[in-house]
Amino acid sequence: DAIPQQCYLRRCKRKVVIILAQRLATAAVGIPILLFFIWAGGILFIGLVAAITAFAAFELSRMASGWGDRVSVAFSALATTVLILSAIFYEPDSDFGRIFGFSATGYALASAAYLLIAVPAGLLRLRVVSTLAVVGFVGGTMAHGTMIRGLEDGMAWIIVVLCVTFSTDTGALILGRAFGSRKLAPNISPEKTWEGAVGGLAVGIIVCLIAVELLGLDVSIVGAVLLGTALAITGQLGDLAESQLKRQAGTKDSSSLVPGHGGVLDRLDSVVWNLVVVYHFVS
Repeated sequence: DAIPQQCYLRRCKRKVVIILAQRLATAAVGIPILLFFIWAGGILFIGLVAAITAFAAFELSRMASGWGDRVSVAFSALATTVLILSAIFYEPDSDFGRIFGFSATGYALASAAYLLIAVPAGLLRLRVVSTLAVVGFVGGTMAHGTMIRGLEDGMAWIIVVLCVTFSTDTGALILGRAFGSRKLAPNISPEKTWEGAVGGLAVGIIVCLIAVELLGLDVSIVGAVLLGTALAITGQLGDLAESQLKRQAGTKDSSSLVPGHGGVLDRLDSVVWNLVVVYHFVS
């Protein structure tokens, strides 16, 4: 029995090395481009977010056919684009800005509840509702990114979201593979473990403390620890939520566009809900 187990462990280690190599290669190309658009802000940043969100909506719309929903792919992509572009008119201190922020959050939460609870239970299957839920799940969350960029120190806060989220994911992957034994959610994502989740949480808190300090943000140590905790937990819950959607659809990845990650939605799953958390934390 020891020999098959050793072979299995070696395969797991090779798989982790390959995934990390692919992710590092993707990061080497993608991060400089992403940082440029974050730095540029304005219409360039909003345009990038709109394009990414539209493709994520396209992926989720295609996945919906796997769980029996007929979703309008063209409308979902167009509607998410319009939703993100509407952030051009966003002003943080205006009544419109406050209403837009809370409306986007409510829309995203309602969409997530529909896709994760109502659809699996077979409570409601209407094409228009499912299409609007796809728009809300992707566009409603990503809209918070454009709103964050419009806040004071918005560029720094976007970087905090990305640093904490990506480090939590990577920490959970490495530590889970190295030390994991107790399954976190075997019916949703069999490879995730409690050891990986706790390790990702610790890494996320540390990175949040470092990022806040290096970026000169006016946040106390306690505040940074609380924020890092919230982002690490919410990011991993977002990952599990998308895993549940993929399980409902009977697919492993949303697409194969991003090496080492899968599709755009696979890369955004941990980010989107963290944008919601940081927007309300800062605003």
